[in-house]
Amino acid sequence: MKQYKLINCPCYNVTSPKEVEDFILDKINKKQGGYTAAINALKIVKYNKDSDTKSAIDNALIQTPDGAGALIAFKTLHKQKVIKLDLPGLSLDIADKHNLRMFFLGTTEENNKLAVEKVKVKYPNINIVGRNNGFFKDKTEIEKKLKETKPQMVMISLGSPKQEMLSAELNKKFPEIIFIGSGGRLDILAGKLKRAPDFFVNNGIEWLYRLYKEPKRFKSQLGLMIFIFRLYKYKLTGK
Repeated sequence: MKQYKLINCPCYNVTSPKEVEDFILDKINKKQGGYTAAINALKIVKYNKDSDTKSAIDNALIQTPDGAGALIAFKTLHKQKVIKLDLPGLSLDIADKHNLRMFFLGTTEENNKLAVEKVKVKYPNINIVGRNNGFFKDKTEIEKKLKETKPQMVMISLGSPKQEMLSAELNKKFPEIIFIGSGGRLDILAGKLKRAPDFFVNNGIEWLYRLYKEPKRFKSQLGLMIFIFRLYKYKLTGK
């Protein structure tokens, strides 16, 4: 597993979940925490425009491909075939397999509670040490709970880039914890948001399913088309 640049934005060429599993377990065993950054077309564009996004991605423990934009960029710029990694799902599998202490942060109080209840059933070996919804007033509330519960991993579902920004801040006080950016995964676990079928996920076209289910997302998916145009321009001109 090697880090590459996707129009300046760093990302690892993940070809199997096992690579990332070994990476995360190694960090946990060495008590070396950090936070993850999932890289897609929007993140790559924001990386080159917004200094806060750039800093959050640059300082992440690991950057992984997430979405068609990253997969296309790897193939176009580096002739690398990578996978869209389901890092939240992988983190749950790892925690269940190794009985890790885990904290769940994000979404509404109702969905957070439902998600944790579902996790207890599906992943009985995870040592769930705490949870908190994503509508807290001050991060000191979260810092206090993390200090008390001492998790090894935190699933943080606040949406991007908010989850990366908060993870970067929390990581300074809790350098041994690994924060897993999870987007809408807690809502999915709670049964309030439907995940795309495996066919769409495995073939890097989850965006197409989302567009079908939510036509109002057309504007954001248009952004993917614009990104692909910029990608080929970058390949030809380096700009």
